[in-house]
Amino acid sequence: MSKQRKKKDRQAAQRAAAQVDNTRVAPATPVTTRSTTKETPKGTRPLTFGRDTYLWMGIGFGLVILGMLLMSGGRGDDPTVFDESVIYSFRRITLAPIVILGGLGTVIYAILKK
Repeated sequence: MSKQRKKKDRQAAQRAAAQVDNTRVAPATPVTTRSTTKETPKGTRPLTFGRDTYLWMGIGFGLVILGMLLMSGGRGDDPTVFDESVIYSFRRITLAPIVILGGLGTVIYAILKK
């Protein structure tokens, strides 16, 4: 049975009891005044995190993408020649993983900051 129906049944029973003994019956539930909380439309809810958290998460994801771009490349002109200086460069072996880990750390910080 729905809450609305239970409430209507309870009120009807109180009215019937009040008519029998001609006494006033206090309502079962207190009368509520205007709520101070903002009601949201049906089907929507507030965001889980605030604007600042989403900003930090965006920065972190941007750093991860930047690290992936730094790691990409290395294709040579001739497929039979293996150029170690291009593939094992500082940018691909050291800098890109540091940037990716920094981005992941930033995302974790943003989530735990709340």
